[in-house]
Amino acid sequence: MALSYIVVALACIAYYIHRYYKNVARYPPGPTPLPLIGNILQLDKTNIHKCFERMSATYGPVFTVFLPRPTVIITKLPEIKEALVKKGDVFAGRPSNPVDTLFTSFTNGGIIFSENEFWRDQRRYALHTLRNFGMGRNLMEEKVMSSVATMYGQVDDLAQQDKADMNWPLQLCVGNIINELLFGYHFPVNDCAKFVYMKEGLENVFFRMRNRITVRLIQAHPWLRHLPVIGWNGYGEMRADTMKIINFVGEEITDHKKDLDYDAEPCTFTAAYLQEIRKREQNGNTDSYSELQLANVLTDFWIAGMETTATTLRWTIVLLVAHPEVQARLQKEIDDVIGPTRQPKMADKTNMPYTSAVLMELQRKANILPFNVLHMTLAETEVANLPIPARTAVLAQISSVLDDPDTFPQPERFNPDRFLNADGKTFNTTAVDHLVPFSLGKRQCAGESLARMELFLILVALMQRYTLSVPEGGQLPDLKPVYGATQLPRPYQCKITLRHQN
Repeated sequence: MALSYIVVALACIAYYIHRYYKNVARYPPGPTPLPLIGNILQLDKTNIHKCFERMSATYGPVFTVFLPRPTVIITKLPEIKEALVKKGDVFAGRPSNPVDTLFTSFTNGGIIFSENEFWRDQRRYALHTLRNFGMGRNLMEEKVMSSVATMYGQVDDLAQQDKADMNWPLQLCVGNIINELLFGYHFPVNDCAKFVYMKEGLENVFFRMRNRITVRLIQAHPWLRHLPVIGWNGYGEMRADTMKIINFVGEEITDHKKDLDYDAEPCTFTAAYLQEIRKREQNGNTDSYSELQLANVLTDFWIAGMETTATTLRWTIVLLVAHPEVQARLQKEIDDVIGPTRQPKMADKTNMPYTSAVLMELQRKANILPFNVLHMTLAETEVANLPIPARTAVLAQISSVLDDPDTFPQPERFNPDRFLNADGKTFNTTAVDHLVPFSLGKRQCAGESLARMELFLILVALMQRYTLSVPEGGQLPDLKPVYGATQLPRPYQCKITLRHQN
């Protein structure tokens, strides 16, 4: 009798394994996974994106890794363009497991993590409203430079010290730009405990997201989030931190409603959206518009609009300190085109090719997103003649494109000249085409124009006013990143010197 049970059990196991590998064969080939755990044991705990680059050398630019759910990895620009641009509608879906929707409060909430008509409608409205608020125009420049003026006061004080950390002035500057756009006010330098509270929570989430094996387990098996220890470690603790931001946004919506004139010209994104809700309610057609949806949209913009730009600027500090020759050449171009005192404008950029090249190389070298946001195929499709089933997670590895030695020789080096031709005035189109920090296609970053404006104006403003250097007795910054959902530079204190005495 016992023998028959063993035979049945072995037959069931053999059948499961057969079905498992039959399913594996439906996807582009990659490293052989194991049942239940996939390829998890073959990946480093950190720097997983580097594992994918090594696998790409073996399996090509399109391959599958089981995490343990099947995830198709795309590492080269032509194949990424085929998926996200040429077949953008098919690849416009999003996964819906708890970790991937950590920053939303309901299914299809917000813009970043929603899909189908909900996503299209919200993104279309958001882009239209942001353009009305001057995105890419002089009005937005004024908002950016208002926050820069506050930053000047902070950095001028830091310049009196032997060494100082530029992190906080940069964080507050970028945070205030998005905060004013969404909510209409700045956090004062001496009264921003709420901002610090939320920012620290967000950094904790991003660090845990890529450094805990429990997160990957819950991504594969969502029911595990209900277990006491695994659930808290891999989901609950991060969710508690994201709720700090979601609750903050909810409070801002409530405050807006208290004094909102629904007939007046809106001054903030929140006011404009609340007016849109009222208008649709009067027409009996709210569709996907509600205060709950607004909270999710605002959370998306607050996080994405602050974190990526602020992190890139933090890398700017350490990379320019580590390369004083780049800093000196950058300052010369600023002095020649703008001078020592005139406020920089976006119109100056066309006359500043080296500054533009520095900005491009800063984004390439910082490479702050080791993983793009996951896409999901909405129908059966193929890339590079390899079949991809419907509802498959797809990871377009823009970090691999930015590190590709075929396009960027010696990619580990910080070299702005790689984006310029020999004349120093025109751009290397191949390098520029491979600079895709905002991703590509229909789900390309909605805040790209604002981010580009912030990076240019803040960089030029800093280099026009200050020189950043190694403090006396100090060392060059360690450029090895702190690995997480974003790649952060290690904390560093530099010497800040005012270039022109007022």
